[in-house]
Amino acid sequence: MRFCPNCDNILIPKDGKLYCQACEEYFELGKNDKDYTISKKIHHDDREKSSRVLKKSSRVKSTISIEDRKAYEEFFTNSEEGSY
Repeated sequence: MRFCPNCDNILIPKDGKLYCQACEEYFELGKNDKDYTISKKIHHDDREKSSRVLKKSSRVKSTISIEDRKAYEEFFTNSEEGSY
């Protein structure tokens, strides 16, 4: 871990160099800085039920067939008026 010589903030790797977010300056990597990586570990609480990501799947509604559509049209157009 290296710190900015101007403001003592932590330098982060960016564009192949070390970058200070406060000063907005870039600094060259040293010989020991070639394997600089940023990692973040997420610690789960024991009370959590699951760490899985669930995906919701949706069903595509099928369209009515031509034969069924014709049957519905015949049924509703041939019915008597006021037969509710």
